[in-house]
Amino acid sequence: MRSTSSAESTVLGTAFIRAGEGLGLDDTDLAAVLDEHVSTVLLLRQGHELLRPSTESWSRALLLVEVYQALLAAVGNEQNARKWLSSENRSLRSRPRGLIKCRAGLEQVVQYLAANRSLF
Repeated sequence: MRSTSSAESTVLGTAFIRAGEGLGLDDTDLAAVLDEHVSTVLLLRQGHELLRPSTESWSRALLLVEVYQALLAAVGNEQNARKWLSSENRSLRSRPRGLIKCRAGLEQVVQYLAANRSLF
């Protein structure tokens, strides 16, 4: 039987990959979000690599899943979420897709979505 942290790691890894696919992110984009090598994403995709709790990669993966869930709730579907992510956002002064590739930008997008739920 797998340990709880191993099961949680599997769930988060799967959710992270699924969120990335739903947002139209490729493996290079996902690697940038995690601040890891593309090979790590490929291993995650195949279920051979697990994210470890209390690591930066774990935290970033959680934030991307949060972005995905918030966008689906706000705009209704993955197509609209991908469009929003790739569009220039005046409040963020950038395209969110570019921002999520660093920790500060990822947090900025999460905060923006949380603060502006009623605008969507």
